[in-house]
Amino acid sequence: MRGKVLYVGRDPILPAFLSAYGTGSFSVFALAPEKYRGEAADLLLWDLDAAPLPNAIPAGTRVATVGYGSDADLARPFLFSEFEALLDPERGSPPSTVLSSAGRDLFSGNARVRLSPLEYDLFAALSAAEGAVPTELLCGVGGRRLSPHALGVALSSLRKKLDRLPAPPEIKAERREGYRLIRRG
Repeated sequence: MRGKVLYVGRDPILPAFLSAYGTGSFSVFALAPEKYRGEAADLLLWDLDAAPLPNAIPAGTRVATVGYGSDADLARPFLFSEFEALLDPERGSPPSTVLSSAGRDLFSGNARVRLSPLEYDLFAALSAAEGAVPTELLCGVGGRRLSPHALGVALSSLRKKLDRLPAPPEIKAERREGYRLIRRG
């Protein structure tokens, strides 16, 4: 597969590393964040350590993030095979929904939803869980002390925002267990 990877960031070594080890399967181009104007690519590799993701991303462009934070798709340091899995759908694909702590944004394809600090913490807790998250734990997310009613209001607001995404994940209440995030697509 021959693809175009656009790295947006300030690290001069990363694009050179990807080009050197790519064995001709893709071309790597680099831009500084302030120079990015919505250029299309097969994979937009955005460096969260340089700048937060922009609002406008061209349709059809897959987005992956790289950075030192745990919210990045590729957490530094990463293996080359992890990068290849982002680029080549045969080997794997990036997550359908990407949560960025840089601006508390949620991305899916080229759609972006801005979350409040509480919604961000709730989505992160639900995303990290293997199964249902008990209501008591969600009421205490981020050191808060929410009542079950306040939690329900916050989750309702989060659900409305998630519905703006293509193939939105669903937050499902499970009796006596808590809440579960169900990913679609």
